[in-house]
Amino acid sequence: MQAAGLEELKQRPGAQLFRLAPSELRLGQRVVLLDRAWTESPFPGPSLILESFEQKKLLEECCAWLIIDLSASLNRTRPEGPQVEPLQERLPNLPERIELLQTSRLTSHSMRVGLRIYNILVRRITEFMLSFRISGELDIGLAQSVVSLLVHSQNLSLAALIWLTRIKERRFYLAQHSINTSILMAGFAHALGWSRTQVETAAMVGLLHDVGKARLDLNILGKPGELTLAELNEMRSHPVIGHDLLKDSPGLSWEALAAIRASHERPDGQGYPLGLSGEEVPVMARLIAIVDAYDAMTSERPHRPPMTHQQALGVLWKQRAGQFDQALVESFIQFLGWIPPGTLVRLSDRRLAVLIEMKKRGSTQALVRIIKGLPDAFELGDEILLAPQFGAAAGAPLRIAELLPDNADGYSMRLLTGKLFDQLDVPLEASELEDRLAAAQESVAPPAAEEFTEAPPPAAQPSSEPARPGSATATGSPRGPYGGLDCLVVDDSLTIRKALEAVLIDKGFRVRCVETGEEAIRQVEQQPADVIFLDILLPGMSGFSVLRAFRRARLLGEMPVIMISGNPQATEHYFLERIGADDFIPKPFGRDDVDGCLERLRQRGRLQPAAAVHD
Repeated sequence: MQAAGLEELKQRPGAQLFRLAPSELRLGQRVVLLDRAWTESPFPGPSLILESFEQKKLLEECCAWLIIDLSASLNRTRPEGPQVEPLQERLPNLPERIELLQTSRLTSHSMRVGLRIYNILVRRITEFMLSFRISGELDIGLAQSVVSLLVHSQNLSLAALIWLTRIKERRFYLAQHSINTSILMAGFAHALGWSRTQVETAAMVGLLHDVGKARLDLNILGKPGELTLAELNEMRSHPVIGHDLLKDSPGLSWEALAAIRASHERPDGQGYPLGLSGEEVPVMARLIAIVDAYDAMTSERPHRPPMTHQQALGVLWKQRAGQFDQALVESFIQFLGWIPPGTLVRLSDRRLAVLIEMKKRGSTQALVRIIKGLPDAFELGDEILLAPQFGAAAGAPLRIAELLPDNADGYSMRLLTGKLFDQLDVPLEASELEDRLAAAQESVAPPAAEEFTEAPPPAAQPSSEPARPGSATATGSPRGPYGGLDCLVVDDSLTIRKALEAVLIDKGFRVRCVETGEEAIRQVEQQPADVIFLDILLPGMSGFSVLRAFRRARLLGEMPVIMISGNPQATEHYFLERIGADDFIPKPFGRDDVDGCLERLRQRGRLQPAAAVHD
């Protein structure tokens, strides 16, 4: 980029500059800079108002990129497209009132939809991280599927999704932070009335803004004390690392890349890596700076406990116009409101409750559920509509006295959400209740991405004739301690199937892989396996239902079943004790997880090495 020319353009009063590919040009836009001298183009310069498609074609033939000044253009519509990068842009007009979240009801239907969407987000982000560890490449297609899902869900379950961002556990911070910021970015951009393209870009930036941390020293990321200058400099390198990892990814927009690189720039010019200021900081970068800080402040970090919602908003307010964009901070506070759904609160009688909804009926009243019992054995009470929060007379009935941080006093937001989901849903029979309650807790279990101390093994090479979806092809070698034993893997994630298949083949298993519970039942009916690895959340029949079908049809016999789960606590409680599965492995998993599981089965006599079987 011609730095001198660009800096001169930035000094023009009111300049609104965008770098874009010539294919993104629109009639009426003013071109003010090319990627080469004007003398090397068919046009005299020093600028050009695009008046015809013939001019556009000539620019496409001679330039890879160019810069337009929207403020000097006849067509002042903000350019949008995959090859558009804002270089200097004023904040678009913001709505005076932002009430989308406050008017989004938390109903039985919206909660079910939200949980389903959240579960898919966890799955796909887990696959995204696994794929990166296996191949060293970032699967932008998976990221785009997450973004598409979020954009489509805004009008269906916004309140439920914002609730689910309250589910936070320190050891899963990076993965949960990606999910939470993506949800908050999409919801905020949607509430601002931005275009679908902008909402998609916001969600993508939220998802990928911290991807550069995957290349940092884990000891620095998890250090509880103050960072040294060298450690601080390494930490501050992650936006550039993330940008460099992503810059050649097909399908990722120039605007998203620019926002990821500038995600720690500040309006006052004190940010990094370039020290941009004011309108030089891309609007999406100004947005992610606020959302990133809010979610980080309300999460437990190695160096400090979590803040409450009010405390985090207070920090944003104090730093507006310095670290953060003032107008966007004010809009973000209005978007989330005084108390967002899912916030833990202490009432005026000292009881603990969770906020369901803030109702406005002339005055603001909180609808809450009382939390009864200790953290390891609590239940949710009935809904209570509290007295008006503001303007009520002294000594009025029950009100909110204090906002609490997520997971306050040891009450897990993940378990609390599972219990609420159970109460909102009305199953047809008792067995279905058990399935849905456990599935709800599984669905909000975060992926253990930060626990990954060992990358999954490389994926097995596909056969020359790929199997049809849902079919099973046995692969394996008689070598290894379990040589010749038959294993069935049931999981709808290709990444999980391939990673697990590679580990098991190395152990000598003959491996069959299927995607659905229905196909698993057919496979076992045709040929029993020596061991089964069964995912909990499958399309169609869940892992619960598959295991129950095995038992009813007396298909289990001596076959040990190992559940694949992202939530060890739920797995132990709901499977090993109640349903009778033999063991579980976490998701994501490492080779040691699989080895340890097989060894436990061997010690209990549930799985015999090949020599013992064939003697």
